[in-house]
Amino acid sequence: MSRHHFGARLHQYETSGYRALALENEVIRVEILLDKGTDVISFLHKPSDTDFMWRSALGLVTANSLSRFPSMEFANIGDGYEGGWQECMPNGGPGFVYKEAPIPFHGEVLRLPWTAEIIEDSPEVVSVRLGVRTVRTPYRLEKTLALRRGSGVLEIGERLTNEASEAMRLMWGHHPAFGAPFLGPSCRIDLPPCRATTRRASPMDSSRFAFAADFDWPYAPLQAGGAVDMRVVPPPELGTSEWVCLSGFEEGWYAITNTERRVGFGMAWDPTLFRYLWFWQVWGGYPSHPWYGRHYNCALEPWTSWPDSGLGEALQNGSALSIGPSETIETHLVAVAYDGRTSVARIGRDGQVE
Repeated sequence: MSRHHFGARLHQYETSGYRALALENEVIRVEILLDKGTDVISFLHKPSDTDFMWRSALGLVTANSLSRFPSMEFANIGDGYEGGWQECMPNGGPGFVYKEAPIPFHGEVLRLPWTAEIIEDSPEVVSVRLGVRTVRTPYRLEKTLALRRGSGVLEIGERLTNEASEAMRLMWGHHPAFGAPFLGPSCRIDLPPCRATTRRASPMDSSRFAFAADFDWPYAPLQAGGAVDMRVVPPPELGTSEWVCLSGFEEGWYAITNTERRVGFGMAWDPTLFRYLWFWQVWGGYPSHPWYGRHYNCALEPWTSWPDSGLGEALQNGSALSIGPSETIETHLVAVAYDGRTSVARIGRDGQVE
């Protein structure tokens, strides 16, 4: 824990049996589970007392009830899914056997414990390096998190290494999910111009969108005819669930703003690496396990590949990321909390909101 109690600071603690880490300053507090894939369980904007992250009805299960090496099935992931923000690698979607290795739903790193090393701890800036080595695949993933005094921007530097002597193909993505009381019908979603599709293995349960349709953001065609503006967040009473994949960005960024509270969350990333943005929407829909129609949330997820049907389909459509033997890929993302706005025109790679 930081020896100072002002400006940027760090806290290390335990919750539900997990090692946890918090980065905090005057503007935001970000809480991370080191023993569970570096899940971000809280991203709090302190001036407005607004936590952007969604929390599932299951809550955070205790560490001793969670398998470190999940099976291929979604149920094994869903049983321990507390909401929040996960990093997913080297798969996105259903389990798949790749080079004789059974890779679980949404990959390996979201269940494994990560190492943590403090790089800097001063009132001006706190920075930590987190790392994990996958078990069934030959990857080393490191990320550096930094928070500066008085800033609402979480800086994320990532470094992915293929430690094998052969080339590998993979999917890699970030899965931040948003929920009430931040999320509601007063929320607006802003993106740069892009294309969109509802193409995936099968239609989402309780979807209202036309299946396998391609269109320009933000107007999604409906099964019943007409179109709906996806910039507007619907109420939970709608009872639908949707999945849309966005691509063709010249700049990688998005913003989701609660126009009544005038507070919002945004991300910016390199669109040449994370070429797709998955938009998962649960507006009180999604019957059966594990939601049973009781959840209201959405996720805006930068990914290297598409669709959400897993690595097998990404290999077939050519979107799976390639990484050569002993190759390292480096990238930088930002997540930012902002206030005083009802819409956003752009978020820069430095986190500047326009």
